[in-house]
Amino acid sequence: MATAQEWRERGNAFHTRKEHARAVECYTSAIALDPSSAALRTNRAAAHHASRDFAAALDDARASIALDPSWAKGHYRAGAALAAMDRHDEAALAFRAGLTLDPSNQMLAQGLAAAEKAIADTPVDATDCKARGNEAYAEGGYEEAVGWYTKGIAMMTKPTNGICIYSNDKVESLATLYVNRAECHRQLVDMRRVVEDCESALQLAPRSFKAHLRRALAMEYLEKYDEAAAGFKAAMAIDPSGTVASEGLRRVAAYKEVDG
Repeated sequence: MATAQEWRERGNAFHTRKEHARAVECYTSAIALDPSSAALRTNRAAAHHASRDFAAALDDARASIALDPSWAKGHYRAGAALAAMDRHDEAALAFRAGLTLDPSNQMLAQGLAAAEKAIADTPVDATDCKARGNEAYAEGGYEEAVGWYTKGIAMMTKPTNGICIYSNDKVESLATLYVNRAECHRQLVDMRRVVEDCESALQLAPRSFKAHLRRALAMEYLEKYDEAAAGFKAAMAIDPSGTVASEGLRRVAAYKEVDG
């Protein structure tokens, strides 16, 4: 009958060959024979992590810490599993706990640095997403800005108890995110998405000057002149001083005359 050490060595061999499910089976057999081993728990945690079963990896990591609170590798494995589940605040705590035990451990230090960067890169709320999107847009990073506005929209449209309810302020904020994303799509010459985002904005804020204007500009580009003219007129009705709308209306009128 194989010993716990022999099962562990077999598990290590399977893990090295990336046969992680078989590695888990071997480590499980080893744990059954030596349930007090913190190292066996982190071995199995590593195999679970490689199999992308991060919840199981976290369970094993925490079990290893319970068996031996001074086991730095247990804290590392917990941090790695938490980071993989985008629980970066908790991951940072785990990595810090490990570094307290083993200050020179480079894997813990790198894990902590990555977790802290992820925390810094994680938006607080939709307003934060908008600010980051605006900054990216100002620097010409239109695709990056699209990503931030999309995250903001997702945050605002996530149902609470299955229901989406917006105050007037939130309606305006959500409409602005759609309008801002539409402008990024316009800069990227993706006019159909411009139209989609502007229409989403107009459902929320029917008197959005920018939504009418940007939709009209996209329709003009798509050579849908009647819809473009209607959009420019709607924008002018909201703000008669808008020269971009009036000039757009003159252009599409000229196009229609030529086509006629």
